Amino acid sequence: MESTIFSVFGLPVTAYALCLVISLGAGLLCFFLDGRKKGFSADALWRTALLSLPMGLVGARLFHFIGNFFYYEEMGFDALLRLWDGGFALWGAVAGVALAALIAGKWSRVSVASLLDALAAPAALTIGLARFAEYFSGEGIGPYVETEFFCRFPFAVYRPDYEVWNWAVFVLEGITALIIAVILKRKKRPAGDTARLFLLLYSACQITLESLRRDHCLRWLFVRVSQLTALIVILGLMLFAVVRRLRSRQGLKPKSAALCWLAVAVCSGIVVAIEFSFDGKILRDLPVWAGYLIMACCSFGIGRVAYAQIFQKAEFGVYTNEKSLYND
Repeated sequence: MESTIFSVFGLPVTAYALCLVISLGAGLLCFFLDGRKKGFSADALWRTALLSLPMGLVGARLFHFIGNFFYYEEMGFDALLRLWDGGFALWGAVAGVALAALIAGKWSRVSVASLLDALAAPAALTIGLARFAEYFSGEGIGPYVETEFFCRFPFAVYRPDYEVWNWAVFVLEGITALIIAVILKRKKRPAGDTARLFLLLYSACQITLESLRRDHCLRWLFVRVSQLTALIVILGLMLFAVVRRLRSRQGLKPKSAALCWLAVAVCSGIVVAIEFSFDGKILRDLPVWAGYLIMACCSFGIGRVAYAQIFQKAEFGVYTNEKSLYND
C-alpha cells in the first residue's frame, strides 16, 4: 500500500495519484494547444475534455470489471462502485475517450475523425507519463534481473519485500508511448489517419510489452487481456480498411489482402507459441531472451503488415500511398 503524502478535504493523495493527475493535465494542455492550432472552437475542445474525463474513468473501470469478473463476483458487485479501491484498465479508458470524442463531435458539429486525430498525440503523452508513475504503484515490473550490471534504476526496480530486482517494464512502456507521441506530431495526415496510426502503433508495441509484465495484469485463464485486446484492435483496423476499399472505386486486391491477413495470422500464432514456451508447455529449451526477441519481431511484422493494409495498398511487394481513400 502506498503512503499518503497529503490530504485534500480529508481524501488521501498518494504519489501515484498525484503523478496521474499531472499526466492528465499535461495531456489536456497538449490537446488544447493542438486543437486550437487545428482550428477547433473552444466549445468543441471543452466539451471533449469534460466528457473524456468521466467517460474515460468509467470505461477504464468497466473494462477492468470485464477482465476481472470473478474477482468482483467474489468481493461483491458493489465493489465496482468503490473507485477509491483502484482497479482500472487502459484500454477501457481509450474506448471511453473515443466515445466522448464521438459525442462531442456530433454535439459541436465538427469532424469526429479530426477530433480523434487531435486526441491521439495527447493520449500517447498521457499514457507515457502515466506509465512512469507506476514507479510508485509497484506495477509495471518484469522478470527477475539476472545480470548485476542492470540491477539499478532505470533498468530495474528493487522490491524489498522479496529482496530482488525486477526489470522496469513501465519505463520501457513510457518511453515507447512518448516516441509514439512524437511520431504522431511529425506531419499532417488525412482526417482519421493519426488516430488510426496511434491505435496501430500502440497495439503492436503492447503485444510484446504486455507479455513482459509480471504484475497484476488482467488475465482470462492464461490469456493476457491487454495482449488480446491489442490484436483485436489491429484486426478491427484492418477490417475497417477492407470495407472502405470495397466501397471505393479502387476496390480491393484479393491476393494482396489475403497475404496480409495470412501474415498477421502466422505472426499471431508464433506469439501464442512463445507464450506457451514461457509457461514451459512447449519449446522448453528456448531461452527467455530469444523468446522475447522472436515475439518483438512478430509484433513488428504484425504492425508493418497491418500498416500496409490500413494506409497503403500492397501489390507484389510495392507499396503506394492511398491518401485519397481516407479523406473524410
